[in-house]
Amino acid sequence: MFKYMGLERLEGLVAGLFAPLGVESAGVAEALYRVLAEDVVSPKDLPEFSVSHVDGFALSECDSRVFKVVSSEVLDRCEAAPVETGYPVPEGAVAVVPVESVRFLEGGELVVPRSYERFHEIVKKGSDVSRGEILCEKGWVLTPPLARALLELGIEEVKVYMRPRALVVPIGSEFTEEVKRESSSVLIKAMCQAVGALVEVSKPVDDSVEAVKKAVEKGVDMYDVVATIGGASLGSKDFTLSALLELPSSALVVRGLAIQPGRVTSLATVRGKPVILLPGLVQSTVVGAIFLLQPLIKRLQGARPRAHYPIGLYRLASDYSYTGRFTSFKRLRFVKLISEELLEVDVIETPSPVQKTIVTSHGFIILESGVTSLSKGSYVTVYRAPGLYAEAPLT
Repeated sequence: MFKYMGLERLEGLVAGLFAPLGVESAGVAEALYRVLAEDVVSPKDLPEFSVSHVDGFALSECDSRVFKVVSSEVLDRCEAAPVETGYPVPEGAVAVVPVESVRFLEGGELVVPRSYERFHEIVKKGSDVSRGEILCEKGWVLTPPLARALLELGIEEVKVYMRPRALVVPIGSEFTEEVKRESSSVLIKAMCQAVGALVEVSKPVDDSVEAVKKAVEKGVDMYDVVATIGGASLGSKDFTLSALLELPSSALVVRGLAIQPGRVTSLATVRGKPVILLPGLVQSTVVGAIFLLQPLIKRLQGARPRAHYPIGLYRLASDYSYTGRFTSFKRLRFVKLISEELLEVDVIETPSPVQKTIVTSHGFIILESGVTSLSKGSYVTVYRAPGLYAEAPLT
């Protein structure tokens, strides 16, 4: 029987039950998008010296707008020295004026059009990053801008959490007997890879206890997490859970989530390793991956066990109502973009096997327990999950 767990409690359970896998060193360029396992402290100031923001002339203190042009690393009063963008300014410089703003006079002098505030067009030493500053913290994802900053500081290597190895196991005799083509694994593999896992997909497995036991036991031997697709409910051919619980050192952790679709999604452990049971109907499969599989993979890498993220506040273009079951659950509903200019969407209400709902969606909304209708013009937060959508159009 199902004992549905709420999503709020689920996040805490995953965080408490599973620890990050381990830590390894990696080159900064190779560690992009991985989770940092320690704080990174800047070993020096950036810039290391006060530098010019433009090509022009460094100016010293002066009560006049006329300066003597010199070539020196130290400026006396009312002197100007040529400087280039990004190069250190001479000692005694209090401002830099762009070369196009000066007018040259006879006798090696120049005149500037006005007085300048102190440090005009000068990037001061340590104004970007100061020595000893914590540039990034444990648990941050190493993004390309952060990687660039580290490399500029001379940091070539960082400590990161190890990437989990995941095995996806499609289950169904209709696949092994070639009655139907198995296709959900390509979607789940992409969603796992999008949150950092190293993923392999097994051949489809028959709807039998022994076949499922063999596949999962092999997976637990070689991988950090196993995700099965199908056979997770209570039907006559749903053997996944009973097969898992026959394995040595197995335990049921979560039997069902209080989310619709995806309520059948479950979690077990075998020899301490997580096994995720995803439903077979495509919308349910995806929702289970969003709320359990992806968060778990992030947790194994030292990150917060949550993967979906908001992309904005949108307005409903039409009324929405729901008269189905499980109204006490939260409900995920995919939405279709109606107007990009007006940021309008419509809720797509279809049965869980309909894959076009996901294909044509712009994202999804999460309806709170008991909410069965929304009025046209209502504002809703639209979310996305890693690996499910292109982040930007290709055309």
